[in-house]
Amino acid sequence: MQKFVPISPKQVRRRRVVVFGLMILSTLVATLKWMTVIPSDSSIFTQLLMVILFMLTFAWIALFFWSSILGFFELWRKRNVPGIHWVDDDTKLSTRTAILMPVYNESPTNVFANLLAMAEDLKKTGQEKAFDIFVLSDTTNPKVWVEEEKIWLEARQLMSPNINLYYRRRAKNIARKSGNIEDFCNKWGAKYDFMIVLDADSLLSGKTMLTMAQLMEDNPETGIIQAPPMCINRNSLFARIQQFAGKVYGPIVSAGLAYWQVGDSNYWGHNAIIRVKAFMECCKLPVLSGRAPFGGHILSHDFVEAALIRRGGWSAWLLPELKGSFEECPPTMIDFAIRDRRWCQGNMQHIKVLISKGLHPVSRVHFTIGIMSYLSSPIWLCFLLVGLMTALGREIFPPTYFPQSYTLFPEWPIFDKIGTIALFILSMFMLIFPKFLGLIIYLKENKANEIGGICGAIKSVLAEIIFSALSAPIMMMFQSKFVFDIFAGIDAGWNTQNREDSGTPFKQAFERHFWHTLLGIATTIIVWNYAHALFWWMLPITVGLMLSIPISMFSSRESNGIAARKHKFFIIPEEVNIPEILKEAKAYLAILQKISLDNCGVEAIVTEPRLNALHILMLPINGPAPEFSAKTLEMAQIKLENFINHMLKMELTKEEEIALLYSPQILRKACLALAI
Repeated sequence: MQKFVPISPKQVRRRRVVVFGLMILSTLVATLKWMTVIPSDSSIFTQLLMVILFMLTFAWIALFFWSSILGFFELWRKRNVPGIHWVDDDTKLSTRTAILMPVYNESPTNVFANLLAMAEDLKKTGQEKAFDIFVLSDTTNPKVWVEEEKIWLEARQLMSPNINLYYRRRAKNIARKSGNIEDFCNKWGAKYDFMIVLDADSLLSGKTMLTMAQLMEDNPETGIIQAPPMCINRNSLFARIQQFAGKVYGPIVSAGLAYWQVGDSNYWGHNAIIRVKAFMECCKLPVLSGRAPFGGHILSHDFVEAALIRRGGWSAWLLPELKGSFEECPPTMIDFAIRDRRWCQGNMQHIKVLISKGLHPVSRVHFTIGIMSYLSSPIWLCFLLVGLMTALGREIFPPTYFPQSYTLFPEWPIFDKIGTIALFILSMFMLIFPKFLGLIIYLKENKANEIGGICGAIKSVLAEIIFSALSAPIMMMFQSKFVFDIFAGIDAGWNTQNREDSGTPFKQAFERHFWHTLLGIATTIIVWNYAHALFWWMLPITVGLMLSIPISMFSSRESNGIAARKHKFFIIPEEVNIPEILKEAKAYLAILQKISLDNCGVEAIVTEPRLNALHILMLPINGPAPEFSAKTLEMAQIKLENFINHMLKMELTKEEEIALLYSPQILRKACLALAI
């Protein structure tokens, strides 16, 4: 059992003063130095703009740096997050917990395989009866909907009888995932004390889920406990780099956040446990005024829910001590950017939420950090453009050393080259040094043979730094475009994430990175010809942009990721010493994949009597049918009758298939007709 470490409000304030004080102090010192290195012949407006942009950019770097430094010392000394009571592992639960798996057009076999593995792991704790599992479907694809019902039916037979596995599908996807969770709370929340919220790719060990429930039970003032997830299960080179980076650098980042947040932490939307009472009392999310992207339902609902729960007087905890929390990362750079686009819009919506009444000051800090995580890219871009324009201006319009008025001395413009280099080196140090601190903790906590050896870990960090340097300008351009699009009123929508290691084809890479490549080439030519002194300084940025297409394609290949592993690059312990829950998930996936549907959609419903009966039984539970025209249903019936009478292939549109799936009488008669 971990010990309870008390902490007073005064000590919490002191921690925050230390982190943000160091950030402000280092930013102030660097900005004062920057003011002395700006060319003295620049206009007042240019100097002011460069100072503001530098200050914002450096402050973001400084916050990451100092938070990581303090996180490193917390991990090195093996300090637990103070202020929360820990209990013995064998403490019996007197509460009930719902495990929620919201899905939206995901692979049913993958989803249910993970849930079966989690249930099996819970069974090993001996307290599985305290948990129920809910699959909350917002699926809009009718074929995936039918497959979900089929796999759910089979998964129930495989799961421990002590754990209930429920399934329901919403007809209307109001408010996306947050609305899905709210719908659960309204209908079934009163039966449960806590809910563990997952994503479609989440995997939590039984011990971790039990510990989370025990902590919630023993800390009645707690509203949320977040378990930091680690990325696993991917083989593309891009994903392997992200997995390795998360494993090496993630712990000190999480520990650094927990250091100053203490009981005012954030919620990351999944792999967390929430007190149902707190959620139902506090988390009726507003619909923002105006049109999307700033108006409408909130996309990044997790930050807002944490802020509302904290406003309601409940505490929120990020606990790096909680292991056994896993997820999967996007397999390619483009998939990562697509997900980032939605997150960017959600964080920009927080500009409206930031000024809400009654929020805890730390919640406002969370919103600000989230907003700045995306605004930092266009700020960095503007900083580079202003610097480049200033340099080009000096070449095109050379400074006047001898003014028209009579003077004995020329007016030499002052430019501190050494100071500029020193600030650049300082910035790079603050970005890179925490990675080596993470490496030290990584080597300290893991056996060398589980991480590809000490040399393998070191060369992986160096390779990751190079890849990050090349990909940083690409992501800067992606995120800058996202921000500009959002302020231009372009909505991201809500699309299913790609979770397959399929690789990026040239056509897609060319379409996504053409402007990045063109910008890199144009900038290189302009700088070489008109501001040659900046050529080598700009090279790390321009090379990444010019090579964006091959970088994106090369890093997306699964074969390159496997080759990297063979050469002991980017190895994480979970690949060498595979946790039992990962083995169980793969075993269940193999079983479920064998239970494949010979047909899908309506055809499966009318040809399989058991599935037909299940589907019709579930319709009232799923809620009222959506509206569809009589003509749509009529055309669907004609195609269905041709299939029954003449075995002609049904080529139903999505609307026609949904109309049939919501017509129990038609489906029942069709199934009986085929049986006869």
